[in-house]
Amino acid sequence: MNFQEARKLYPGLKDKVFLDAACVSLIPQTAKQEIENFLQMALECPARDASFHHIAMDTWRQKTVLETAKLFNVEEGRIALVESTTHGLNIAANCIPFEKNDEILIIDTEFLQVAIPFSKKEEQHQLKIIAVEGRQDKSVDLPMLLEKVSKKTKAICISSVQWCSGYRFSMQELGDFCRERGIWLIVDAVHEAGVLNIDANKRYADFLITGGHKWLNAPFGCGMMILSSKALQLSPSSYGYLALEEPTGGWGAFFQDPTQTPFRQYNYPRTAKQFEIAGTSNYPGAIGLRETIKIVNQLSVAKVEEYVLSLGQFLQKELTKLNFNVVSSKDPKHQSAITVFRAFDTPEKDRMLLEKLLDEKIFASIRYTANRGGIRISTHYYNNQEDILKLCHTIKKIIA
Repeated sequence: MNFQEARKLYPGLKDKVFLDAACVSLIPQTAKQEIENFLQMALECPARDASFHHIAMDTWRQKTVLETAKLFNVEEGRIALVESTTHGLNIAANCIPFEKNDEILIIDTEFLQVAIPFSKKEEQHQLKIIAVEGRQDKSVDLPMLLEKVSKKTKAICISSVQWCSGYRFSMQELGDFCRERGIWLIVDAVHEAGVLNIDANKRYADFLITGGHKWLNAPFGCGMMILSSKALQLSPSSYGYLALEEPTGGWGAFFQDPTQTPFRQYNYPRTAKQFEIAGTSNYPGAIGLRETIKIVNQLSVAKVEEYVLSLGQFLQKELTKLNFNVVSSKDPKHQSAITVFRAFDTPEKDRMLLEKLLDEKIFASIRYTANRGGIRISTHYYNNQEDILKLCHTIKKIIA
């Protein structure tokens, strides 16, 4: 599959220029079709009985883990399927054994959900948040972050790509730093997964978390969380029976066994599945996500990253021609699939410009945190240079 063929899988592009995957992305036709296939199965129950029907649903869901393992180059046992990034962040916050004087570092330009679970812990006097602030309206870089590390630093929670600037952190370096010092590293990778290359075997994180509704193009309430060997030794904050070792003969036979009892020792394998809810699940969400991951795997995530970054660099050049203030980094190693710019000197004027773009069915957004941000453009593998030229041409027309 090439990028032109991939673009054809997205019928939502026919009547619009869609440059807002960083908010909620479109889905491909293949995901819709596979979800419909699942719903047809759920409608008819072709299995011998309802127990086998349920088992078939779990089998379909498990295939998502296989595609995820390919995408992140990681063992299946380290992958948990979660509802969203929010779900995964709460798992991390509730499972890491924080104590009263422990500190966690969080950057001031983070999306609010990154801070919320730890903020509630702070209210309960279970930890202290250390805010890492940028200097002179600049994004926090790695040296600024590491300056805040102290003997009390128990964890760092960070978005690998900042949502309001597109700044991409040096996560390999940060991961090595945290592993060497025993600092828990919690990574919101929602603006990387599916569009930038993440090798979870080479790049360290204790919790690598992403929802599927942005660059993975599957907005159905399913994402994934990849755990380190260290994190796998933690105790989950909830328990479900489907994370147990499957009994001899399978669950169908187990439920028919007259000797089975709920009062026994429950031993959970040390895999990431123990951190899932592990009950009847969001099967359509997982199935849709699997189909969208398949596309990235067929394209090659390394090629997707190269292509998308080239689109972002092309966009930066076009915006510079218009004399706009490009907020996103000019340094290629810190660039992502997000490009943020300011066309005017006030947010109000930029909002007026955005509304005019939306009138022309050019999808973008405005995002700010701690006075950093602007008009946010997302370039994905289903976009091309024509989309960018249409964006810039329309902006010129609006301003004129």
